[in-house]
Formats: sequence, C-alpha cells, structure tokens
Amino acid sequence: MVLRKWPLLFCAVAAALFAPLYLGPFWLSLLMQILIFGLLALSVELLLGHIGLFSVCQAAFFAVSAYTVAILQVKYGQPTIVAVPAGLGAAIILSLIYGIAVRTSGVYFILVTIALGHVFWGISWTWVSFTNGEGGITNVPAPAVGSLTITSHSSYYYIVLAVVALCVVGYRTLTRSPFGLTLRGIRESESRMRGLGYNIAAHKYTAFVLAGTLSGIAGLLYIYFNRFVSPANAEFFLSIEVALMVLVGGTGTILGPFIGSAIMLGLRNYVSAYIDQWMIVMGLIFIITMLWTPDGVLGVIRRLGVWGRTSHNQPGHRTPTPEEGK
Repeated sequence: MVLRKWPLLFCAVAAALFAPLYLGPFWLSLLMQILIFGLLALSVELLLGHIGLFSVCQAAFFAVSAYTVAILQVKYGQPTIVAVPAGLGAAIILSLIYGIAVRTSGVYFILVTIALGHVFWGISWTWVSFTNGEGGITNVPAPAVGSLTITSHSSYYYIVLAVVALCVVGYRTLTRSPFGLTLRGIRESESRMRGLGYNIAAHKYTAFVLAGTLSGIAGLLYIYFNRFVSPANAEFFLSIEVALMVLVGGTGTILGPFIGSAIMLGLRNYVSAYIDQWMIVMGLIFIITMLWTPDGVLGVIRRLGVWGRTSHNQPGHRTPTPEEGK
C-alpha cells in the first residue's frame, strides 16, 4: 500500500515542473501562493506536529524578513544579494529573541506567542517613518543578481518551487534525524526524555529558531512575489490561518501543510467571489474538519488506502528513541 504513493509523487512532480506551460497567470499565481504559505504552515507543523507547541507568532518572522527586504531595497537602494541575507538574518534574530516563549508550555505558550506576535505587528503599524504604517511598502523591485533580473511570473515560479523543494527535503532529513526523533520523544513524554538526560529546553529552543527560519524564507519568497508588504502580513489572523492549514491538511506530515494551504487559499479565492463573509465558510470547514476528520484531509486519504500509513502520528506507531534512529 505504501508503494502507491510513488506514482502519485511522480505525477505531482511532473505537474509542478510543467505548470507554467498549461496554467494561466491567475492559476500560476495561486499555485505560488500555495507553495509559499504551505512553507509558512510547515514552520507551524515543526512545532505543533513534533513537539506539541501551538505557535501563533509565525507571521512575525514571515513579516520581518519581508519588511527588511522591502526597506533595504526601496528606501536604501540595496541590491537583492544584500537584502535577501539581511531579511533571513532578521527572521533568525527575531526567532532567537522570541525563543524565550519555550520556557512556557500549553496555554501559556500560546498566550506568550500571541503577545510576541502583537509586538512586531504594533511596530509595523506605528513606526510610520520606517515602515510607512498602514500604507505599507510597495514597488519592491524584482529580484536581480548582477545583470540577471527575474521579471516574469513563470521564471519566478521556478525559483519558488526550487526553494520550497529544498526546504522540504531539508525538513524531511531533519525530522528523521536523531534530533527529530528527540523532538517527538519530548512531545510524547517530556519527563521521560528529561530522565534520559536530554536537554529539553535546548531542543525546544532550537526547534523554535528553525521554525522561525522557515517562516523567514517564506517571507522572502512572498515579498518578491507580491512586491508589497504591510502590517496585515504580521497580524494575528495570518498566524491563525496558517495553523488552520496544518490542522485541515493533517498534522505530523510534510504534505499536510501544503494540502491545507491549497484548500484554504482555493476556497478563499472561490468563496470570496460570491459572498463577503467568506470567513464564515472557512470557519465552518474548520469545525467540520475537527469534528469528523481530526487527522485532517491526509488522514482521510490514508483511510481510503490511497496513501500509505507512514506518518509517525498514526495509531499504534511508537516513536523510536534517538539511539534507535541512528
């Protein structure tokens, strides 16, 4: 049954590679958004699916990298080769600071991350001389290296696809490493892992910083896609939305965040064309998912036998210790 996923993966890769040939501008833009926000949702999945920490401040790391690039390029005329590392560095630094949240757990962790997320949102809203406040920063130039400038949507799509693919491969390697096994051990029994001599705080802090880095990479891809950033990209709603993507798609998986991203963004674009209160429909879908498919869409697919039971969150599956995973 597990082997059934390989033909599906092959078809998905082929479809992704040739997408610009058969998709129009609207659908190609939507596909890029699915990939970018799927990557942002993957950062939530790292904490939620592997440690059980529900972070709602990922939008802050997403926005700080986008703002850094926009400010450096629009206000100070810096090239892409300077702005991109600076944007990623800003996300990493902010995640290093916000990492203090891992000193808490449960509902206290959620409340602390809400507060931390609002701090950056408040800065982006009120520091008008630097961030332009509510108006945001627009006219961000296209990414360029030397004389090579990426101006077409098709060309930029392949950059997004390549970066997301590399992040997914790195994420898969990380979660299957002894470090990833340790994180899942912490999620299942923190006291036991502490008794075995593992530094729980250090592992949680490292995972939080890695999640912030993924969010920062998503922010870099977004700013060159949208060419505009505003306080809306740092608000609480975005952090909640990407968390819903993980829950709808399926936690404890790599594909789940991207499936959830496709569902949420697809429905948003479709439903909002007919009714103004499209968020009500999104809320109903979330409620239905939690009541009847708590393991998400990917869990339904597994139960139908289309996709093998390979997730570490499946019933009856015991997470091996890091020593067993070596």
